[in-house]
Amino acid sequence: MWRFWIDVGGTFTDCLALSPTDEILERKTLSSGRIKGQARGVERDGDSIWIVDALRTSDVEDFWKDWSFDIVDEHGATTWSGKVLRSHPERGIQVTTADGDHEIAVGAGYELSSELEAPVVCIRQVLGLAMSVPVPEVDVRLGTTRGTNALLERKGARTALVTTQGFGDVLHIGSQERPHLFELSIRKSQPLCETEVEIEERIDTNGQVLKSPQAHRIREQLQQLLDDGIQSLAICFVNAFQNAEHELLVEKIARELGFSQISRSSEVAPAIKFVPRTQTTVLDAYLTPILQEYVERISRQLGNPRQFRMMTSAGGLIDARQFRGKDSILSGPAGGVVGFSRIAEQAGFARSIGFDMGGTSTDVSRYDGHLELEFETQKAGVRIMTPVLAIETVAAGGG
Repeated sequence: MWRFWIDVGGTFTDCLALSPTDEILERKTLSSGRIKGQARGVERDGDSIWIVDALRTSDVEDFWKDWSFDIVDEHGATTWSGKVLRSHPERGIQVTTADGDHEIAVGAGYELSSELEAPVVCIRQVLGLAMSVPVPEVDVRLGTTRGTNALLERKGARTALVTTQGFGDVLHIGSQERPHLFELSIRKSQPLCETEVEIEERIDTNGQVLKSPQAHRIREQLQQLLDDGIQSLAICFVNAFQNAEHELLVEKIARELGFSQISRSSEVAPAIKFVPRTQTTVLDAYLTPILQEYVERISRQLGNPRQFRMMTSAGGLIDARQFRGKDSILSGPAGGVVGFSRIAEQAGFARSIGFDMGGTSTDVSRYDGHLELEFETQKAGVRIMTPVLAIETVAAGGG
């Protein structure tokens, strides 16, 4: 069975493959899944055009068939679009368009694109499989910055926070820390959730129920969220880490109503500290739908492999179906930390510094005989209370 180790960064996707005969192969592509090239030769063939590019000579016949083909200018803007009819390692790529009279200049830049995710493009390139050929059973291990990017760009799912009555503004108040002590104009980060719902319930610090919630009232409040288009819920009650009874009730009703994503604090971050527990739960609800859609898309494009695992922020691997928002923030960089520490040990170094420069950012970490974990950290203005590797990131990459 072929085995693949893939790192999806903000700019590039790197793929390392091991064949059943222990041959090691490498591939690198843009994380957008788009393939760039330059027309070194152009030949008209009726209503179609053959594009010759030395970069495509290693591709199998008809690998690019049915891909979209765009001519782009020096600014990256599309000036002409077509469809790939055929591709041949010697003759090139045959493209057609509704505008059969268009001429393509030698030296013009082009881009190939499809619905395939970058990891799948790499795997198909290594195996030499065109889109029409199914991918055989493979073992895939993948780290990605997809969750990190969605958090930084605030492109997660529409999320609502369900919390104890009187605590609906907990994310707006936060810890009252000033990120920049001497800044005169204080800019507060906005919560990831779109709205908040307060439930009449209360549990004391020992886990004893002081006020039980009313199921019919919860149902009414959650139904209103559904009617407003909210599909992702973050449930976080005061002292729920001691007694999850009320959170479980809300979760049960939410599932009956049909919410697509439900994150419960007593499961996501079952610990004291209400503010970071709430932020972590909302983060999980905000990112998990995006990540699940991404993972399901890759899995579907690979034919649903049985061995598909994702790297977590703590440096471990989990089944891709269990990959959640809370696990994703340092998924990509974590693989680099685990990798450099193993290589350093093999080279005889008990202590080492990792410097991982990508196209978008640079990650620095250290290894002192063990992987250093942080159990509470802050990323992109959100406090996260789950185990993550100690990694310092600066927004300065080589790309």
